[in-house]
Amino acid sequence: MSLKHSVIASGFLLALMGCTSLPAGWARLTEAAAETAQPRLSKQAKSTAIRGARYALPSEALKAGDTAGFLKLIADLPASERAEDRFLDAYLALDRAAAGDMKGARAYLGITGDEAADLEQPGFYLWLDAWLLALEGKTDEAINRHREVAGGMPGITGDLSLAAMLEAAGRNDEAVAVYEALTPENIQAPEHEFDPQGIVFAHVSTVIVRHSLLLQRMGRVEESQLVYQQLANAQPEEATSYAAAIDSLETGKNLDNEAPTVRSEFAMALSDVSYAMQQQRYIQTMMIGGDIEGFDDKRTAFDLSILLMDPENENVRSGVIDALYEEALYAGAAHVAQTAPKPSPSLEISAAQALLMDGDEAGARKAIDVALRISTETEKLSTIYGALQLRALLNDKDAAYALVPELMKLAENPAEQAAAHGAASSVFLHFGDAKQAADHAKDARRLDDTHDRRMVLADALGRSGEINEALSILRAERLARPNDPYTLNSLGYFLITRTDNYEEGYKVLARAMLLAESDPYIADSLGWALFQLGDLERAKGLIESARDELLPRSHWEIEEHLGDIYWHEDRKDEARTAWTTALENYPPNADKDRIAAKLKEGLTTPRPEKRPLPAISLEDLEVERQDI
Repeated sequence: MSLKHSVIASGFLLALMGCTSLPAGWARLTEAAAETAQPRLSKQAKSTAIRGARYALPSEALKAGDTAGFLKLIADLPASERAEDRFLDAYLALDRAAAGDMKGARAYLGITGDEAADLEQPGFYLWLDAWLLALEGKTDEAINRHREVAGGMPGITGDLSLAAMLEAAGRNDEAVAVYEALTPENIQAPEHEFDPQGIVFAHVSTVIVRHSLLLQRMGRVEESQLVYQQLANAQPEEATSYAAAIDSLETGKNLDNEAPTVRSEFAMALSDVSYAMQQQRYIQTMMIGGDIEGFDDKRTAFDLSILLMDPENENVRSGVIDALYEEALYAGAAHVAQTAPKPSPSLEISAAQALLMDGDEAGARKAIDVALRISTETEKLSTIYGALQLRALLNDKDAAYALVPELMKLAENPAEQAAAHGAASSVFLHFGDAKQAADHAKDARRLDDTHDRRMVLADALGRSGEINEALSILRAERLARPNDPYTLNSLGYFLITRTDNYEEGYKVLARAMLLAESDPYIADSLGWALFQLGDLERAKGLIESARDELLPRSHWEIEEHLGDIYWHEDRKDEARTAWTTALENYPPNADKDRIAAKLKEGLTTPRPEKRPLPAISLEDLEVERQDI
């Protein structure tokens, strides 16, 4: 299938975090127990409460984005049961710290002030205590305690945390030295999304971004730009985007670089720990050949606890929203977006997307209107971008088209103009105007000639009937990125849906599947190639596995494919159910009409004739320049 990325950019996802699942000690709690638990809660926690809600399990409160409900349930657990997981008392301690009750926070951590006894506590607790000292204004004592315990923190989080604490204390030169020590001489960017180098690059990017922002805040703008240029040098194809970012370091445009506070820096340090623990979990799971599935209650609990300390931190809040959205917990995502201390355009757009997916179209439209109304001049461009995409999904064609010229007018530098053309292309494509979509995609590529822009252009050209031009782009991208599963997927899916070259498409997709065997989009593509070759049984198995892999979410294209297969298997009711689900998942208008016709009349095309599957050799998996 063609790759569909989220249309809403909710911010940097530095708050994602994964650990082990909740321990067996988290027994089911009765509603009566939940009602009788009355722990002290900070005003930050109380602001998240959902009135009248009752939860049988702490994870249910997390899924709703109800931090207050979650804290009430874990506070009601016996201390011995909370001790089974060192994070449970930490969550309660963070809430006490958010309320300014450092004594209460230390009580949950078991920190008594007796140095010998304190050192027996988990290193994570001692690290938290260092930040509690900083919150109390005991700067030197906090930094000394931090230096004692930071070595036990995961990855580079100890060093990043120290830099954050130094910045909060105004000791900027020392923070700069920490960032310099963390920056490698040679920076290597990942080749594609599946490249493990991406994990290292993400950490390096974090260091460089913070380093450059600190220098900018210190008035050392040229040095700041030179530091950031290191990322640009590692990704020369992204030169246009990096040029805009480097320019913003001088102009301040689109730059959120306010002076740090102890609370904001503590929240950022907690986010770093959260992210590092997520990466550790990913690596450990991959090493044993497993998959990460299901709702990650610890990650969400950690991130919601961070918001107690710094509720205005939109990066962290966006991470929580994204995590809930990915698990199709749309009501919870909207709740977290709309319980921020004050509304912001980006959060209202995130809420609108979640409300839309939750079936509340009126609520989504209202949130879009709020986002547009409260946008400042500097926020207007990104807000219209999000609103434009959502208006398309809501089928508000006139409203969407009216935003396009406004978006174009606001875009100033080449990076912004390319993004505007890209957004316009996707909207015109959604409403079936492939010619205008292709024209805008060409302009986007002219301004910002990157892999992603070229792939979008190829898709638009294919839909507008310019098959050979599209194939030329896709084959060139395959030559440049022979081991990128998504590039192979795009070429293979194009071949089996826009041409009759099913054999080549099957071979390309088989290689993509070999490189990313658990990716649901690639599994769907290969399954559809098998369908075109008449092997419906194997096609059904792959596409059903793709559907299962995406759960609890669903995708219209996978459902349409399954509907077609079920129809040919004389499973008419299941086919109609699948097509109905496809229509409920906001397909582009042209595809919507096709699926609606199937739902009304069934399939009129014959079952594909079964033919022998193409033999695949090592040579078939290579690409030669004469193929371009």
